[in-house]
Formats: sequence, C-alpha cells, structure tokens
Amino acid sequence: MHNNFIKHFIVGLIIFSNFSFGKEFDELFTIYEPIENSSKIEKSINSSFNNMVYRLSGSDSPSNIWKIINSGVTRKDFIISYSIKNIDDLSYLQVIFNQDFLISKFNELSIPIVGYSRPVIFFLIEIDSGSVSPYFLSADQSKNKIDNIFTSVLKSISKNRGIFLEIPIFDLQDRQTLSNMSILSSPSEYISSKYEFDELVKIKLTNLGLDNWQITGDIKSSLNSENLKNDLENIFLEYVQSITDKKLNDLKINTNRTVDTLVSISGISSYMDYIDSRDRLSKFIGISSIEILSLKNNIITYKIKTLGDMNTLINEIQNNSFLHITDSDSSKINIEYKK
Repeated sequence: MHNNFIKHFIVGLIIFSNFSFGKEFDELFTIYEPIENSSKIEKSINSSFNNMVYRLSGSDSPSNIWKIINSGVTRKDFIISYSIKNIDDLSYLQVIFNQDFLISKFNELSIPIVGYSRPVIFFLIEIDSGSVSPYFLSADQSKNKIDNIFTSVLKSISKNRGIFLEIPIFDLQDRQTLSNMSILSSPSEYISSKYEFDELVKIKLTNLGLDNWQITGDIKSSLNSENLKNDLENIFLEYVQSITDKKLNDLKINTNRTVDTLVSISGISSYMDYIDSRDRLSKFIGISSIEILSLKNNIITYKIKTLGDMNTLINEIQNNSFLHITDSDSSKINIEYKK
C-alpha cells in the first residue's frame, strides 16, 4: 500500500485546460482522510464527506453540502465502507462512497457534477535561492523547505479536489541536457515538450538578496525572508485553488438537462468484449441510461441518454484509453473498442 500510494502520488503530481488531455481520476469516489486515532472516526467521516462533495461538484462551496444534508439524508448514508490505512507512517481513514446514490442525489437537487475526466495542469517551477544553482522543481529530487511548500500544496489540492497537478521528473539524460544548455536555449520548452497537459503554469522564485524574494511568471509577488514560508504558501495556495476552480468549473455537467445520442462501438468480437465495453460506458458519470438498439458485424449500437449535452459524453470517451472516437456528428458517435 505504501509503495502504491507513493507511485500514485508521483504520477499524479508529475503528469495535469483544454479538454483535449483530461485523464480519468480512478479513485474519484474514494477519500483518504487524515485521522489522529480511532476515537476521531466520526470527525473524519464528516470531513471525508465534505471533500467528496467538493470533488464531485467541482466547487468548495459548503452550500452544496447543506443542500444534501437538508434533503433528509445523513453523511453515512452515502458510504459503502471505511477503514483505517497506514500511509507513510500516518493514519488515514479510507472512505469509499456510493457512486450511484451520490449522483442520483446530485441530480435530484440539481447540483452540477464533474465526471471522472479531470484536467491536467503542469507546473514548471524554477527556484533560484542564490545558494545553489537555479533548478526546476521535480518529483525525483530531495526536497528542501521551499520545495516542500510547493509539493505539499499541489498534493493536498490534487487529492482533495480530484484534479491532476503535476511537476516533471528528470532522468539522467534530462539532467545532462539541461546542464549543457546555452543561454540561447529554453529549458522550459525542452521540459514541457516531454509531457502532455491541458494547461502549463510557469513560476520562478528568485532570491534578490537583502532578505527579498520575488515570484515571477504566472504569479507575480514580492516576499520577505522573515515571512517567506507562510507568505509563499498562502500565495501559491490561493493561486492553485483559483486555477483549480476555473478548470473544474469548465467541466461541470448540467444535471438539469439530458440529450439522447446514438453510440456505435466497433471491434466487439466476443461476449467479454461486450461486457467490458458496456461497463466502461456505464462508468461514465454523464450517462443516465443505456439501451441496445442493434448488434451487427461486430458493431453494437446503443441509444444513450446523457446528462448535460453531447460534449459531456465525447469528453469522457476521449479520456478512456480503451475507447477511441472515429467519427461524430450532432446526434451520433462512432467508437472503436481497443483491448
């Protein structure tokens, strides 16, 4: 569990607004909530539910939480199971929520939903402390206090809001290439060209001497060494929260509207292919119902009712590695199933 969590975090941190490169957030309905001891389970359950609502709605407004509670249900009604897990020598309450019940309640209360497809925001953060050569923050290097400020914020928001906030990871070849670059070269272009993302954020933190620091790029601010840690954390946290809100807001599904779409899936050569492809479609949050219309020449055609509009369905399909859109128009989508 320890190694899997580290791997998941590094991959999640390295790789995240355009809709062309969202990724599926696999554990969308599982929350890992810090817990002090077993006597604090009730508190952690309440907190995990709040974070689940924030994650699914794409908004950290508490009004959605109270809408749900005031509808006559309790937080525990939405929980399938929970257990205490030890991760990095810290205790977490792993809470698994009921996807179908949550979605039905969101629909009932007209709360917008953000599906499994989540944006990827890639952060290029250059640090020039004056004491060592300037470097780009990466997931594979030893962390100092300044590095930890950035990575802690990214990890926390990524986990709580269900969004991919990533920084690079450098192999030996990358480090050699970067160290050999001339002043006419662009390290940021070299690094960013190796990754796929929806939005690129560039930030540089520079020590100007005399206790003065400066942030430039997509964040612009001046800092004092005396309050560097707190001020840097607050400024970066506010920026990341702002960009997260914007990107998730762009992906919200309007639960008050539905549209019927014909979806044809080719490449279905066995019963297991049918089951797997249908399961993948059923997992999409935007789909409220699926009806088989025909099966001919290894092609299955469905009539699918989708929340929001047709773009909701297209967006979710595009970000599934087993389903590839080959053609679409205003009422039909053709898909190739890939094993």
